[in-house]
Amino acid sequence: MASPRPHNFGPQGYPLANGAPQAGPPPGATPLLPNNGRVIQNGPTRILCIADVRGNLKSLNELAKQARADHIIHTGDFGFYDDTSLERIADKTLKHVAQYSPLLPEGVKRTIAQVPPQQSIKQRFTPDQLPLSELSMLLDKRITLDVPVYTVWGACEDVRVLEKFRSGEYKVDKLHIIDEANSRLLDIGGVKLRLLGLGGAVVMHKLFDNGEGKTTIAGGQGTMWTTLLQMGELIDTANRVYDPSETRVFVTHASPAREGMLNQLSVTLKADFSISAGLHFRYGSSYNEFSVNPSLDHYRGKLAASKASFNDVWETVRSEVESAISSNDAQKTLLENALDVVNKMPSIANGGNPFGGPVAAGNAAGQVDESAFKNMWNFNLADAAFGYLVLEIEGGRIATEMRAQGFNFAHRSGKPAVGGAPQAVSGGLPVTTASPAPTGAGRPVVTPQFGQVPPTRAPVPGQQAQAKGQSARASPAPVIPKAPSPQQPAAASGQPAGEEKAAADTNGASQTEKTADSPVPRGEKKPSNILFLSGFENEQAVRDVLSEEDAAKVEKIEKYGKFNHIVTFPTVDDAKTVLDHQSAENKKPAAAGATRKTFKYFEQRGGRGQGNAGTWQSSTRGGANAGPRGYTSASDSEGARRGGFGGRGRGRGGRGGRGGFKGSNDSPAPSTPSSDKPAPSGDA
Repeated sequence: MASPRPHNFGPQGYPLANGAPQAGPPPGATPLLPNNGRVIQNGPTRILCIADVRGNLKSLNELAKQARADHIIHTGDFGFYDDTSLERIADKTLKHVAQYSPLLPEGVKRTIAQVPPQQSIKQRFTPDQLPLSELSMLLDKRITLDVPVYTVWGACEDVRVLEKFRSGEYKVDKLHIIDEANSRLLDIGGVKLRLLGLGGAVVMHKLFDNGEGKTTIAGGQGTMWTTLLQMGELIDTANRVYDPSETRVFVTHASPAREGMLNQLSVTLKADFSISAGLHFRYGSSYNEFSVNPSLDHYRGKLAASKASFNDVWETVRSEVESAISSNDAQKTLLENALDVVNKMPSIANGGNPFGGPVAAGNAAGQVDESAFKNMWNFNLADAAFGYLVLEIEGGRIATEMRAQGFNFAHRSGKPAVGGAPQAVSGGLPVTTASPAPTGAGRPVVTPQFGQVPPTRAPVPGQQAQAKGQSARASPAPVIPKAPSPQQPAAASGQPAGEEKAAADTNGASQTEKTADSPVPRGEKKPSNILFLSGFENEQAVRDVLSEEDAAKVEKIEKYGKFNHIVTFPTVDDAKTVLDHQSAENKKPAAAGATRKTFKYFEQRGGRGQGNAGTWQSSTRGGANAGPRGYTSASDSEGARRGGFGGRGRGRGGRGGRGGFKGSNDSPAPSTPSSDKPAPSGDA
């Protein structure tokens, strides 16, 4: 073997130029870094935060490329439906999911919207015509995720699918579900980012109901909601993995800005940020409580209203829940954790400490810790079709970048929109479908939930006619169909309800995609198409007391408590006729504790049990004419029928049965703490 060729190295180990002595490395040469040549990522790490992809899972990779994202955080309505979910989903929920699905063609959506309530959508369409989600394509690896995705579940998901993920039967590479038992730690850009998540809609009267869930998560018939046990377990998990060097992010589907309990929970979790969805705006929002509340008393009022709403339900079911978990110490601990959060919330708007700190003697307002009030920042996202948020992390600093398609104000100029190809969208967001051109030129635009844009001056008749003609010739402004957000009462805007609706439709969502009707019986008030019947054990007993003619008019009968029922008729006149046919004795209110048969109108409800909670209303979701509304949840369509779990199949088809926690003798799923070891890949 030939001897190795001699090398001419200088004193620092670098080759000498042509054998000549040289001090230091030659030009252009650099010493190896002390990491053995590994590639180091330069520049910031970007986390894309999005909401409501609604089963359009291919868009995750497209949005990640567009935002140059290294990770994705998703806040619910991900599309956890598999090939077996269609048979379990309730028809009302299916209609909602299909109407706003990005996977269905517009023609199918229009047909579904025209299906009468008494006809099943599943009978009109075959399963392959109703794709709910692309999850099955992820499961069999027809598509893959380019970047790690961290998500909670939303209000429209299949609880059976989530349970298969929790048991390990389903597994998708780079998909990480954040829940009450599992957090994630990302060590990126000089920041340790701890993700804590809570999925599902927050509905007060379902906090103690597991529905069809077999573990600690709750849901049924295509919907999912949060339970009090989940909140308790999340607190337990957060306490066990607590590290003061970490930055905590609370990821939820419902918005902490609207749900006082979630707001208080985020304080308990010591969160630095909250990221949520559920309001379905076309712009994302960024705020802290100090920026949106004029005073601490105003903020206390929001928490006090939420506490009053919760206590209404808790006092009704307390004995049942406590007896159901009396033999399960683990569930007792979780329940105490959650109740402790509520107990720290103030009961009145002008006193107490919303953060659970000490209260000074003789000072009704208490000593308030203002750090979370001023320093915890909240981000509420637009749906993925309309906008996103990017967290850019570098050198220990978290910067933000928010993009949105926004509202279309092109009609204000009176010029026709450009026809042909879809218009470019702010932020480069994809636009795939079209909706009719807006027609509300010159009218005030009703923005979703948080107030209105000041009205513009009405055009003169000639200009108005010209604008109408141009609008009729305009090509459809391409926007992705979106659930409308709730519109303000017509009286508040000073214009007829019809005009307000047209103006709201100009800018997209004008009504919430998840409607609610939460009337509660309180004597015989104004006529409606719903009657409240008490003193009947079952549906057959209700039908027996009605004449054959009246029974034929019944659209549906829902149970509301043990001996109460809600009977819905097609029109107000039908309900009035049935009520007129009853004897005067049956129309009189029953004595307290009596079970005499009574008939009355089903009344829209205000905020009962609120006590001295200031001017905030409790979380009661009313109809379109329910008057001023307080901090309510737009993330669910169940309605807030407080005072118990009467009735099944209410809201979007979710269950509302009694009985406290199901499986009370079974311990909850073990709370496996996330490892404290940083895991850049997303596993903790």
